[in-house]
Formats: sequence, structure tokens, C-alpha cells
Amino acid sequence: MGFTDKTINELINTEFECSCGRTHIANIENIAIGPGAIEKLPEFLETQKLADGRVFDKNKDLIFIVSDVNTEKAAGADVTKRLEAGGFKIAKYVLPHPQMHSEEQFVDEINDHLPEEAQLLIAVGSGSVNDMTRFVSFKKGVPYYIVGTAPSMDGYASNVSPIVHNNLKITYPAHCAAAIIGDTGYLATAPMHMIAAGLGDVLGKYLAISDWKLSQIINGEYCCPEVCELVLYSVEKCVATVDGLKARDSQALTYLMESLVLIGIAMSFIGNSRPASSSEHHISHFLEMKAIQSGEYGELHGTDVGMATCMIGQMYDEFLENGIDYDKAREHAKAFDHDTWVSEIKRCFGPGATEVIKLYETARQNDSDEVLRRITAIEANEDAVLDQIRSVRQDLAKCPVLLEELGGLTDPSSYPFSAGEMTDIITYAKDLRNRYGTLQVFYDLGVLEPLAADTADRYMKK
Repeated sequence: MGFTDKTINELINTEFECSCGRTHIANIENIAIGPGAIEKLPEFLETQKLADGRVFDKNKDLIFIVSDVNTEKAAGADVTKRLEAGGFKIAKYVLPHPQMHSEEQFVDEINDHLPEEAQLLIAVGSGSVNDMTRFVSFKKGVPYYIVGTAPSMDGYASNVSPIVHNNLKITYPAHCAAAIIGDTGYLATAPMHMIAAGLGDVLGKYLAISDWKLSQIINGEYCCPEVCELVLYSVEKCVATVDGLKARDSQALTYLMESLVLIGIAMSFIGNSRPASSSEHHISHFLEMKAIQSGEYGELHGTDVGMATCMIGQMYDEFLENGIDYDKAREHAKAFDHDTWVSEIKRCFGPGATEVIKLYETARQNDSDEVLRRITAIEANEDAVLDQIRSVRQDLAKCPVLLEELGGLTDPSSYPFSAGEMTDIITYAKDLRNRYGTLQVFYDLGVLEPLAADTADRYMKK
């Protein structure tokens, strides 16, 4: 059984008995992507089941629309007009912030304006608006739709919501959108840097899938080959039409949006973000935290992901050239001092350190015994590990060229950090999540800090 021969609508709301031994399902009822996709919205609503088992009744059931000042202009006003013309009961809230991250304070803001009688929520936007509306609808126990305004991130079909809590980005359980609408008429109006961010998020999957496979080799972690194939298929489908994105071609935008949604379906199949997020996302999350703590917006999530993907590709070159010294790796593992690590985490993460330290109580990812176990596993499976790294390096080599086509960022030189700060970001980003990947492999082999320092020195101001 394979997923790549199925249409995007054939992959949703159906249980699949997979060759990996698990059953996969994405609980999404409807997807419409392409020109005029918004015209499907009334049709989807007419058959939508509500939390109490009833079918949505436009004569009595209230829809709550959430947008922000940008997405309201891009699509929110049009969506509202269409629904009101169709006789639907509408309430709405436009977040009055031109730029924002998905943060607790804005979640609370949405909740404060949420009518008690709302039976369905519609998010009009992309990253933050989608994440926060999904979380609010999940907590309220009602379905939600997403009308995308930019092909800028892969969370449209996700069943989790990353929310900044206590200065740390935490991924909370949520639920999938009941319907996803990606009208290329809306998507084509998105700024080019947002389209480039979407491409960056897609390209990051090369590394995410590779990290997943590395963890399977080193840790025996479950990894579904069918889902891996689906994710990489969606990436290559998008990569093949990058030229069209520059011209905002409808077909190219359709493929990019479909790729982002397919990746979200893959996450839903697994029940977490493992098929789509690893070391490149750890760096992205750290960059977002730094921006929030400094009172700045920073770059878009997908922009950070794409940049980090390219940067790690360069780090692989140095790693492969230097080779592996297992004796030094074991010496490094034995030298780990928890108190020193805590001090460094407090220095690097500031207000977010508490949550990072708390995570360590469960993960213990740097404990000497655990690292020594993994070193032994890497040594025993060295050929497989290096083959996987060399394989993904070929894919990563394409990424800077593709991103430059759209004016995307491919290295951190434009970020407002010193070489020392960027070294810290690369070195400690892995500690944000309990997820094994490239940065932890580098740490286990005792080379993360020198690789981070060399990379930072290459790009950043002293």
C-alpha cells in the first residue's frame, strides 16, 4: 500500500492499515485547493457535523470567524460577505495586531471575544491565526475550518498547536481542521516572502525525514516508510514547480499549498509532528523565542526553517570531511556536568530557561550513560548512519538554490546576532524538544560546539 498514488481527498477521513503495522487516519472531512476553492465553503457547511452530532443548520447555528488586520483584507472580508449573502449567522473578531506570534495572550484575546453559542469557528489566515483558532476550537469542543491566505507553513492539516507559554514554544494537542480551503485567488496575493517561507518549510522536510530515519537506526525509534515516502513525494512535487511560484502561477501555488497540506496529513497519520519537524525546527523555535524576548517579530517561521535547513547542510559538509573520533566522543559524553548545563541554559534562554530545564527532567538527553549508549549504536551502525547523512546532503544542496529563486534566506548573516549568540542558538536549540535529530547526533559525537562556532564565525559579525 502506498499513499502517493492517492489524491489529497482520498487520504482524509479514511483509516489505512499501513505496512508499518499501524492504522493511520487524518480526521479532515473536506479539502479544496485551487482556483475558486472558496466557493466550496457553503457546500462544506451544509453537511458539517457538529459536536452534538447534529448537521450544521445555517438558520440557527452561529459561525465565529477569526482573522487579523492583514488576513481580513486578504480574504476575511470576502469570506464574511459570502457567508452573509448565503444567509449564515456570523460573529467575528479581527485581531488588531499587524504582526504576532502564536502566544497565550492572543489565545486569551480570541477566547474573550468567542460567543458562547458559537458552533463552528473559521480561521482566515495562515500560521498564527490557524494555530490559535485550532487550539481555541479544540478547547471549546467545536469544529473549525481554515481558509488559508498564504502558502507559508505546513500547519494547515496539523492536529497540534504550537503556542508560546512562559517564553517557550510548546506544542499542545489539538484537532485537525474539519475543512481546509486554499483558494489560489487569495494565495496569489500573499507577499513573496511568505511564499518563500512556505517553500522553506517544505524544504525542511528533507532534514526532518532524514532525522527520523537516523533515530530509527540509532535508537530503534518507530518510523513509517509509507509516511516518509508521502512527505518526500510532496516535497518533490513542490520543488518541480518553483519557477512558477515566482510568477504566482495558479498551478504552482496549488502544488505548494497541496504539499503543505499533505505534510500536515502525514503529521496527523503519525499523531505528532515527527514527519515534519526536527533539528531545523529546533533552531527556528529558538530564533522565534529570541525575537519574542527582545520585543521583535523576527522572521517568519518557514523562513527560519529554510535558513536552518541550508545551514545544517553546510555543517554536514564539515562533519563528513572531519570524520568521527569515537574516543573523543566518549570523553565528551563522560564530561557532561548537569549544573554547568543548567547555568548555560539560563544564560542562553533567559525567561524560557525554566521550561527547557523542566523538559530535561523527562528527556535526560545529555546524560552520560544515555549518550554513551547512542555512541555505541552509531559506531555499530556507522555505515547506515553515514549513508543516510550523505543521502540527505544531496537533497540539502538543492535548498539554497531553490530559496534564492524566491528571495528566501539561506544563511543567518542577516539575523541580528553576534557570532557568539548564533553559536549558542545552534548549540542549545536541540534542548527545546525531546526529539532526536542531527543536532543531537553532533552533540553525541562531541562535535556540536565546534561545528556551531565554525558556522557562526562563517556568517555572523564578531
